[in-house]
Amino acid sequence: MRGIRRSERFEGLVRQLAEAQHPIAERSIFPTMRELICFAAILGFEYGKRKELQGKTLEIDGRIFGNHQQSVDLLYLVALVTAKDADILREENEDEMIRIFEEFANGGLEILTAWLNEKPDDPHGDRAILAALQKYGFLENVTEVEAAIRDVSF
Repeated sequence: MRGIRRSERFEGLVRQLAEAQHPIAERSIFPTMRELICFAAILGFEYGKRKELQGKTLEIDGRIFGNHQQSVDLLYLVALVTAKDADILREENEDEMIRIFEEFANGGLEILTAWLNEKPDDPHGDRAILAALQKYGFLENVTEVEAAIRDVSF
């Protein structure tokens, strides 16, 4: 599998959510960039926000996705539902399939950026994400944010 690209303009967000250690959880919000990109792709897909990659891009080695069956399944599912044609899963269509996934991930990263901008007083991003997930009906009421931070795994 070829590498999965992401826009360089989201590099700060990616580092904040997938590398920076949260003081309460003592780990990053997303365990890896792969999980963050998968979450962003689903978020972009859910909102129908598919954004073409423009400008400079960075790449996650394709083996990181290819060696994780759930990520591969997610990539296939997003491409299949979008294309509405099983031929998208053929080996010769891999670039198109991955491009679809990348564009939804790019749209999802844009959504995450907007969510974090709604709560500029949240230096780690966890409260902003939980608040947005709750606000948009993805989570029930979260009353104990610290417990949710420890317990929620993206």
